[in-house]
Amino acid sequence: MERFVTLVVAGGLALVAGLWAVRLAATLSAGWLGGVALTFLGLAALGVGIGRELSTDW
Repeated sequence: MERFVTLVVAGGLALVAGLWAVRLAATLSAGWLGGVALTFLGLAALGVGIGRELSTDW
């Protein structure tokens, strides 16, 4: 499978899991902070995966 597809899929799954963790955990608990970190990790993976396929040639 192409690298960008792996990053987009993994990033999307991490984003959804992180948002669920944030929603279900008590604010500022360890689970909540882990969910926030997972959410940002998912966003970063999505950005990198999408960025690999964007062409900067004009």
